[in-house]
Amino acid sequence: EGKLFVCSAFQEVSALDPGTGKQIWRFDPHLSDDIKLNYPNGFNCRGVAYWKDGGGRGRIYFAANNRRLYALDAATGKPIESFGDHGAAVIYDGKLQRAGQMHFSSAPIVSRGVVVVGSSLDDNQRVDELRGTVRAFDAMTGAAKWSFDPVQGVRAGASNVWAPISADDARGLVFLPTSSPSPDFWGGYRTGM
Repeated sequence: EGKLFVCSAFQEVSALDPGTGKQIWRFDPHLSDDIKLNYPNGFNCRGVAYWKDGGGRGRIYFAANNRRLYALDAATGKPIESFGDHGAAVIYDGKLQRAGQMHFSSAPIVSRGVVVVGSSLDDNQRVDELRGTVRAFDAMTGAAKWSFDPVQGVRAGASNVWAPISADDARGLVFLPTSSPSPDFWGGYRTGM
């Protein structure tokens, strides 16, 4: 669409003219100061996802540290009202054990009309860490489609997907690079092979 889409360390998304660098639009999710300051890796953003819907309308998807997935109109930067709750779907609404425990360091990915989101966890702290559940949402509506927990049947947590996800659209597959189960260096509760 003749734009370069970027996100800042303060989790604001912008569209730039790629020839001049001039800002075309900017979206600020208005994260509270406690969210900005209490996240160990909170001051980063490795990208956003772009997708065209069936009508040819471009959308930008962005996972923010308030645990919301935003859908923005690529032309205007405005939240798409029909997506989730006025442009944002809830990724996780459970209680965190401590501030900054879950955040998002990599861009979501869109494949076959589904937005897939990993997470970055403040892991290697305890055995019973938050689960590294990967979540998927309908790209048009923001409705939850599925979730996948990389660690199943053992006492652990994490194994989150903080690095970029890739997809094979032709085969309908997503590839999830996981971290270690928590805590990284002790597996006494993870018995068996």
